[in-house]
Amino acid sequence: MDLSTHFNNDYFDVEADQYQPFKPFGNKNVFLEHPELMKSSLYASIASTTISLAIATLMIQETSWHLLATAALFNLLGWPYSAPPVKLGSRRLGEATIAVGTGFCVPAIGYIVATGSITDVFTPFMVPLVLYGFILSLCLQIPDYEIDREMGKHTIVGLIGRKKTYLLVSGCCLVSSAIYLVGFNLKFVILSLLPLLSSLWGLRLSNYHEDSKKYTKQLIITLFIY
Repeated sequence: MDLSTHFNNDYFDVEADQYQPFKPFGNKNVFLEHPELMKSSLYASIASTTISLAIATLMIQETSWHLLATAALFNLLGWPYSAPPVKLGSRRLGEATIAVGTGFCVPAIGYIVATGSITDVFTPFMVPLVLYGFILSLCLQIPDYEIDREMGKHTIVGLIGRKKTYLLVSGCCLVSSAIYLVGFNLKFVILSLLPLLSSLWGLRLSNYHEDSKKYTKQLIITLFIY
């Protein structure tokens, strides 16, 4: 599933990516130097989607319909993220797409494969995980603020600016920690302090591009540790 999203995102974003500056955890679009690979990438994306759905279908007997439904949802979100005419990523829907895709679908599939279905044990984690997926999407957009505005790409960061985005990220981190605290899940409360403290430290940074790269790098690292 991730391969499919990666391939089709690079395929449809090749024109926009030539103007994007370097950012931490952002990949360089290989098609800028090797455009001859674009058609193969599109085929690979289609194949990856097909294979992921086929595997999920075959595993229904060992797990449940939850696996196929979640895999289908991920692919359904992944394709229109960059593909025209929908281009969710340019219509202030990209953040929600990444939040659900990375925050819910990816961990849910791992949980379903391990346990057989989505159960009440997983439910309390859904909101914090989606919030962290939302935070990830914002962090990836923060360094692109100037370029996205110039190209007419509508994002939340472009709408409210970097400093207010820093506050929004801190608020989301705080809500996630509060949910774990209410659920008396001490281990996850402690882990959730990593992105929370990182986001609070980031509030001291300026609105400039170089500082935004520092902010993105430090916060995504704490999200990966979490």
